Amino acid sequence: MFRAPFVREIQIRRELIEEELGKLRELPYSLWHEMLGRSVRKGAKARDSRLYRVRTTADWAHPGSENIRVTVALESGAFRRRLLSQSFVITPDNRFKD
Repeated sequence: MFRAPFVREIQIRRELIEEELGKLRELPYSLWHEMLGRSVRKGAKARDSRLYRVRTTADWAHPGSENIRVTVALESGAFRRRLLSQSFVITPDNRFKD
């Protein structure tokens, strides 16, 4: 049985996902266009020394749209259970919509 995370744990996870989002927002639309439909996973250590998996995916924001939604999901290492996710939308002219 899983226990509910403490507020501190949630804050640490949010900090980690925000840090990842900040890095990803520096990448141009052209790169995200090449990544459409694919997923990239990597390990990341939070400030509490826990290791998490970060999964990043890029998909069309809406059918027929040229905007791309980039989603970052934080997963637990052992069970690959999604703990938290957040996304942003980037337009062809490299602007962001949240």
